[in-house]
Amino acid sequence: MNAWVISLKAYLKPNLLLIVLLGLLAGIPYGMILDPLNFWLSKSGVDRASIGLLSLVFLTYAFKALWAPLVDRIQLPFLKRIGQRKSWLVLAQLLSFIFLIAIGMNDPKQNLELLVICVFALAFFSATQDICIDALRIELVEKEELGQAAANYQLGWRVGGVWFAQVVGFILGGTIGYSNAYLIVALVFLSLSVFIFFKMPEPERIVRPYISVFSHPGRWLKDSFVDPVVDLYDRYKSEVGLLLLLIFFYRLSDMYLGPMAMPFYREMGFTEIEVALVTNFFGTAVTIIGVFAGGLLVHRFGLEINLFYGALLTALTNLPFVYLNYLGTDLDPSNELQFLWVVIGMDNFTQGYVGTIAITFISRVVSPSFTATQYALLVLLGTVPSRILGGSSGFVVNEFGYHDFFLIACALGIPAIVLSYIVWKKKLIFSSS
Repeated sequence: MNAWVISLKAYLKPNLLLIVLLGLLAGIPYGMILDPLNFWLSKSGVDRASIGLLSLVFLTYAFKALWAPLVDRIQLPFLKRIGQRKSWLVLAQLLSFIFLIAIGMNDPKQNLELLVICVFALAFFSATQDICIDALRIELVEKEELGQAAANYQLGWRVGGVWFAQVVGFILGGTIGYSNAYLIVALVFLSLSVFIFFKMPEPERIVRPYISVFSHPGRWLKDSFVDPVVDLYDRYKSEVGLLLLLIFFYRLSDMYLGPMAMPFYREMGFTEIEVALVTNFFGTAVTIIGVFAGGLLVHRFGLEINLFYGALLTALTNLPFVYLNYLGTDLDPSNELQFLWVVIGMDNFTQGYVGTIAITFISRVVSPSFTATQYALLVLLGTVPSRILGGSSGFVVNEFGYHDFFLIACALGIPAIVLSYIVWKKKLIFSSS
């Protein structure tokens, strides 16, 4: 019992509370180009196929591995005196603030192309912020605190990305208009960014000798892009294929369903207020429970067995959407709303549980010498297939309907179940040491 109490108290350490705030800042821009944007576009008459294609913007977060070495190894003029991590964080947050406002200034009915450009720009600078935050989340804590750091990060992300960006964003969008909603969210984001700047220290970390990209471009390229990949292979050798495949498939099932969730809720007849309160406010509360359940279960039973159960639950919790779709033919709309609570409860608990497991897993894998670059690279492998397939989701719904779409989403979870079962039964241990 004492071990559980000690584990719970660890969440309240000052460095771990800073992780909550960093997660909140990471969640806000991402949340504002997810559900509120999709609902706004659908409400403005943008067709489902276009909304599905726009979900490819989230590939930006996956491909951040391409410029993560720049964040790791290039010193910004003037800003470098405040530290490598903090200087890039300040730049990314300032530009994210600007493009949050820019999105709200464009009407999808009149300036859809310009709005899409602003969405991609926000995604790029928000992803750059995430590179810094992912590194800080690992570098600000001890190795044994990585599980708690993953849970605290998810708590902050859910509060910022869902409760604030999506619940408050939805309510503001439905009452005072989406343009004003984006402006208010941007101002809050800026205020929190200033607060974290003064409260967060530059982390003590392993820093490799700085190499100038101008004086030694060849050495810089090898040091920044090649060495992190070589390090992964050298440390895991025969297990590296299994490691990469598991990360590649782990969240595929859930992410494939994501882009069509908002159009599905709207076509089922749910209002913005119902969507915000049930899928976002209530859903996030359940997600947070899942987040901390994941951290405690990893602490108690180990990571490998939880990797397997996380993969299993991710696939299975897509099946209740099939029955919710069936209830759409019911003449009594109250049945749909009642079962929506059940569906969201199961799905979001699993998202929180699996999110903690996935973040802890990747955090253990990366080397302290290549934190930002390797983390971004592994996240790329874990999200690229999901986002590319997610771009086809609208076409699949148009062709086969929601019933078959949800079954396909469930089936996409099978590879992750098999791979995580192999890791569990072989008792493979992946660690940065």
